[in-house]
Amino acid sequence: MRILVDITHPMHAHFFRHALARWQSEGHALCLTSRNKDITWALLDEFGLEHIRIGRRARRGVVGLAVELAERAWGLRRVVRRFRPDVATAEAGTFLVYGCLPERVPVVVFSDTEHARVANALTYPLARTVITPRAYQKSAGSRHIRYDGYQQLAYTHPATFTPDPAALAAEGLRPGEPFIIVRLVNWGASHDVGDFGVCDLRAVIAAMAPYGRIILSAEKPLPPDLQALALRGPRRNMLHLQAFARLFFGESATMAAECAMLGTPAIFLSTSRRGYIAELERRYDMVYAFHDPQTGQADALAKARALLADPATPAAWGAKRQHMLAELIDVSDFIARTVPQYARAQREGK
Repeated sequence: MRILVDITHPMHAHFFRHALARWQSEGHALCLTSRNKDITWALLDEFGLEHIRIGRRARRGVVGLAVELAERAWGLRRVVRRFRPDVATAEAGTFLVYGCLPERVPVVVFSDTEHARVANALTYPLARTVITPRAYQKSAGSRHIRYDGYQQLAYTHPATFTPDPAALAAEGLRPGEPFIIVRLVNWGASHDVGDFGVCDLRAVIAAMAPYGRIILSAEKPLPPDLQALALRGPRRNMLHLQAFARLFFGESATMAAECAMLGTPAIFLSTSRRGYIAELERRYDMVYAFHDPQTGQADALAKARALLADPATPAAWGAKRQHMLAELIDVSDFIARTVPQYARAQREGK
């Protein structure tokens, strides 16, 4: 079987990584295409995954993204005509469905972002199926499938990931040394227009610095006086760091959920909302989301300080993680089994 995978975000490299290895071991022919979003290309290179780069750079704003959609869809169509996949898949999938449409290649779309309204409206009607976590708060139509899990579990499940303490050395950390990860996004995606999170970065750092070293991970340039706090090691180390961190505080819903999967308390600060974050907070009490544009940062910092000051927090999150994992599936195994079921030959035979 011939499978095309479009990787358009760093998280997607993690999301498909283990399924790709399994498909390769099963003898399927694979083709990866990629988009220059944040560290996507660097991460794929670090993983040793060959990929076809389509698009000069990720564009900002609605108009820029519309231009990029046309450019990448055309580039993907050219790849599709050469590679002739039986099935294609992506997370979000907006570029891919238009690249595959002329050749009628079935596209399996994975998604967990309800508030990407425009992108979803452009994508879902053209997908062969749309697959989401059970926490997804909207309907994706008659071809919508839900599973018991989260996208982040595809690469943080114990069956596929074991935290490596050796990753700490690249950041100058010793095993057991307390540290906090602070994450900033660039708010350049179409579904991020008008949203924001951290208002005063220096206040965030000052509030949490007494509890451990601060490691800043940012999609945008940091001020010169804060660059010493920036992540130092390779990008592939981030998941290992998240597993050993005392706390995650930031604007990335993806990283907040990753930390929950790894048993690390997470604070998500953003004016936008996600169904999976809401479920992780309501059902498992592992992530805390703050959305109010006026009081969000102050409330988030108060919660962060309370978690950091409580010596029982690490053990409590370990127990919560075990409870959560007992209720969920191995998502990477689910991806590897499900995508091939929608190959073109099978679809046309139905």
